[in-house]
Amino acid sequence: MSGSEWFELAYKVIGGLGVFLVGMMMLSEALQAVASDFIRRVIGWLTSNRLMAVAVGVIVTTIIQSSSVTTVMVVGFVNAGLMTLTQAVGVIMGANIGTTITGWIIAVQIGKYGLVFIGAGFVPYLFARGQITRAIGKMSIALGMIFLGLEFMSGGFKPLANHPEFISKLTIFAADHFLSVLACVTVGCLLTFVVQSSSAMLGITIALAMTGVISFPTAAALVLGENIGTTITALLAAIGGNINAKRAATAHSAFNVIGVCYMVVIFPWYIAGVESFIETAPSWATALFSTPKGEVVKGVDPLVAMKIATVHSGFNIVNTILFLPFMGYLVKFVTWLRPDKGKVAKSRLKLLGNLTTVAPEMALEEAEGEVELMGGLCVEALEKTSRYVLMEREDSEILKRVEHLEEITDNIQKEVTLFLTGVLQTVVTHEQARRSYALIRISDEMESILDYCVALIRYKARILRDKLELTPHARSDLRDLQERLAAFLAAALKFSKEHTSASNEDEEVRDLIRQADAIAAAADAARDGHLKRAQDGSCHPLAGIAFSDMLNALRRVKSHIVNIIDARVGRWEERREELRILDRDANEESDRQKPVAPALDPEPAAPRPSLVSKT
Repeated sequence: MSGSEWFELAYKVIGGLGVFLVGMMMLSEALQAVASDFIRRVIGWLTSNRLMAVAVGVIVTTIIQSSSVTTVMVVGFVNAGLMTLTQAVGVIMGANIGTTITGWIIAVQIGKYGLVFIGAGFVPYLFARGQITRAIGKMSIALGMIFLGLEFMSGGFKPLANHPEFISKLTIFAADHFLSVLACVTVGCLLTFVVQSSSAMLGITIALAMTGVISFPTAAALVLGENIGTTITALLAAIGGNINAKRAATAHSAFNVIGVCYMVVIFPWYIAGVESFIETAPSWATALFSTPKGEVVKGVDPLVAMKIATVHSGFNIVNTILFLPFMGYLVKFVTWLRPDKGKVAKSRLKLLGNLTTVAPEMALEEAEGEVELMGGLCVEALEKTSRYVLMEREDSEILKRVEHLEEITDNIQKEVTLFLTGVLQTVVTHEQARRSYALIRISDEMESILDYCVALIRYKARILRDKLELTPHARSDLRDLQERLAAFLAAALKFSKEHTSASNEDEEVRDLIRQADAIAAAADAARDGHLKRAQDGSCHPLAGIAFSDMLNALRRVKSHIVNIIDARVGRWEERREELRILDRDANEESDRQKPVAPALDPEPAAPRPSLVSKT
């Protein structure tokens, strides 16, 4: 081959690979846009049931079209404490099965119709107003690019099938004996690590096999190696995570490596089994996956793409079935392999993986869990603060604990902001962007609540250090306000958890508005009572200043809780005004409907006493 022919081969293969990868990325984005709510529900199905965990992995990866992204996000969930190691292993097993769908998409022999898919999709993608319609158009374009990219790569590899020197160098990878199978597995692993996409390597493998450059057994051995190479992405992502995140990534590698090891031992029989299976396939399936007659390369099986996809799916399905009963032992093995050295991880939330391939919906679920954790810390801090404010003596342990909780929430708030800023740099839907901004705001409000909890404790500590006392009325007012705030915070956090999407639950919002107004009224009453006590001299001036500061801090806590709800639903003040109008109209209607009491006849007036004395 001349230099120009090698150049033509290079730009066709590299260009085709680029088109293929962009198509895969667009397909993932489009599927996530269409199925984002469904992904959220699927993740919520996670239980201790290992079959359900596997099902979640299959479904999510089928939608995302990348086992690497799913696995990296699973590592992130484990790192954030949102998923147990056992659940993670189940999801990873399912992800291995879900990613094989890509092989079947690639194996469909409609490469020459790639432009048809692109043409059908660009109109709705560019001109449709509906988000779902645009996503469907984008999905059609993505499929067209996948098929077109594969067609370009196949065309680029065709000259190699008739290049004697190149073919002679490939004899070591003939996969006709044990060592050559191992060599192919190693090459597949290394190339997948370099390309950072098992789907891309699978596409290249199928293109090489369809053009006759490599045989079916060689392609099958490369596919086995690709299953090991894809696990390296999660291992790299787990480097900055906690011990369980590292164990989850290790479990993925161990699961695939062990599976490939026994598959290499039975490789000839496995290949024979796949070929027998294809021979019994129904005619419609062979017609769908068979290379068109005019495009068949001499000496190449027209069903080679279907066979490679079967090898990929068969390996992962069989491996999962064999490992499923022994999942507990796999967890114990990786726990032994990665012992806990007692180091406390400073960071819990980490954007794992490439920003261009991260699954926004799964990243948002991770952030939701972290914000939920912050809510729990707020509840604990407010409870301890309430206890301290009513105590008669100092308790340094409570002060230290609340200050520690404030430091934790401060760190988490920074992590959430950086994390979600990274997510917003990817391609996200309008709803995903809205949720991201809401979570950033909520984390900031929660961090502020902790700031005021620390301030409340310090105000009370000042009273105790100066040996001052609050009046019984002041203590009663503080107790009442703190109880109301605790109930309001619990209701707000429950509402925030249940309404991650834009909510129209007007009745629930109205109840929360009434709670907030009741707290404001109670704070006003406490302030008025304090002013009266200050005027009549029944409270010490310095204690009165500290009490006033505590009232203001409690008001601010109420405002930050209101902002948490407003971040989810918006229009808090407008809704509040609407509620006032509704309540006023309801009261007026009630007054109109009250029966008017009949007028009573006036009683006869009592005789007035005479001013003239009787004689």
